[in-house]
Amino acid sequence: MLKFNEHYASLQRKPFEQTHRELRQGRRINNDANGGMMGPIRSNLFIVTVLVILFGALNAAPAVTLPELTARVEKLSRSEREALLIKGAKEEKEIMFYATTPVNQVAVLKKAFSARYPFVDLKHYYSPRQGILNKTVSEYRGKANITDVVMTDVSYGTILIKEGVSHPYTTPDVQRYVRGSYDPKGHWYTMYMLTTALVYNRNLVKPGEAPKTYQDLLDPKWKGRMMFDPEAAFIMAAMEEVWGKEKARDYLARLAKQDLIFRRGTTLTSQLIAAGEHPIAIAVNAETTAEMRDKGAPLGFSVLPPRIIKPNGFFVAKNAPHPHAALLFTDWSLSEEGQKVLAVDLGKGVAMKGIPAKYKEFQGEPDYVVGPEFGNQLKQHMTDFQKIFGM
Repeated sequence: MLKFNEHYASLQRKPFEQTHRELRQGRRINNDANGGMMGPIRSNLFIVTVLVILFGALNAAPAVTLPELTARVEKLSRSEREALLIKGAKEEKEIMFYATTPVNQVAVLKKAFSARYPFVDLKHYYSPRQGILNKTVSEYRGKANITDVVMTDVSYGTILIKEGVSHPYTTPDVQRYVRGSYDPKGHWYTMYMLTTALVYNRNLVKPGEAPKTYQDLLDPKWKGRMMFDPEAAFIMAAMEEVWGKEKARDYLARLAKQDLIFRRGTTLTSQLIAAGEHPIAIAVNAETTAEMRDKGAPLGFSVLPPRIIKPNGFFVAKNAPHPHAALLFTDWSLSEEGQKVLAVDLGKGVAMKGIPAKYKEFQGEPDYVVGPEFGNQLKQHMTDFQKIFGM
């Protein structure tokens, strides 16, 4: 497997073209079928490598850069700001949105956004978080200005800040967001929050027999029957925070002997559990999977302590080719209207005060939030996590 630290370090050390040539030689790992980072690194990054110079040459610079536009609109009233962004967005006509949010869910978001702003075509690229990170950083380094807005785990998104990809801004509704749900400097805002849970197939596992704690996963009857995200190093970080490092590492070493089936991507993993391929999956996004249950999938959940919350943040690209549309979409998504779509229609947990949660079963005070602190040590966490599980 191409380990995270090797993969990201190669982006730091090597020329752009050399990096992609070497990444394409990585070894294979099970992955989400929707275009995540699978070794050998698949076509999305390779295509970027081949076409990046062409895109860089052909993409005309916008009439105003996003940093210039941000400085201007933040001096305006809400109505003046929206009027200016609408005028520019009508000329730009589209926005490119890179997100870890599945296609069917972005379709709901797009429908609501288009109802208010029908002159902007919201285009969406989906990949699990590692794919989003690498595609965005690679394009930025190659001066292929394609994306306008990126939505990914805040912990991963900190790399976008370090790389200079994102640009700070202030949303008009910032005062309505709970403390800690946005970057004080404005580089990111929580679009929605996800609860980490265990999901099981109710046809294969009776609710009373489903694991209720992480210790339950060590039962021999689950050996070789559990799916696990190979990038879920945040589980280790949470356990170390709550249990202490020695106890957490000892537990994970024992869990590693349970012959886990590694698979990236909550959506695909949950679909496989619903289909009965395996009875249990660890560390899925509860709110995302609950939507499948509501549509009839035989899925049940256990939120194992420590309770973990993952904020997914909005990052606006500094070199956004459609700056007016980018800020218009961001402002709308972070407004009460946009947050209600996320909370009510999509069942997401949101950070805006006063918005009720659809899935109250997943609500509760978190023991650990996968935030910037985790992101700042992401490479080391991934190195240690993969070593424990022999990846």
